[in-house]
Amino acid sequence: MEIRYKKEQYSRSMSDAKSIEDIEVYKEALLLTREVFNLCKLVDLRKEYSLCDQVKRASISVCANISEGYGRRTRADFAQFLSISLGSCNEVLALLDIVKVNFPRVETSQLKERYKILSKRIFSFRRNLR
Repeated sequence: MEIRYKKEQYSRSMSDAKSIEDIEVYKEALLLTREVFNLCKLVDLRKEYSLCDQVKRASISVCANISEGYGRRTRADFAQFLSISLGSCNEVLALLDIVKVNFPRVETSQLKERYKILSKRIFSFRRNLR
């Protein structure tokens, strides 16, 4: 499933959002977290508890930091938490590389591509907050 948003949807200002569910990058991060959890259910990965736990936690961190930043209600704080969220996106990407190296049969390329797109969207959103 590919998600496409118009620029104005993910660059909307904090004041336009009535709740965190109005933030498009948050909704997309939630969808990707579900995909990470599904990936960890694969037979090859089920026994790799620490790796699965780490990638799950990183994907959760993306959502959690977007939400926490939104809750701070200032542009500067929100931008800071979006930066942290970007770091978590990069962590997910690195962990997906580790999955691929150790489990070559596990397909990670689509999920990686979606996280790269999410990173770009978070970056643009953060830039528009400043």
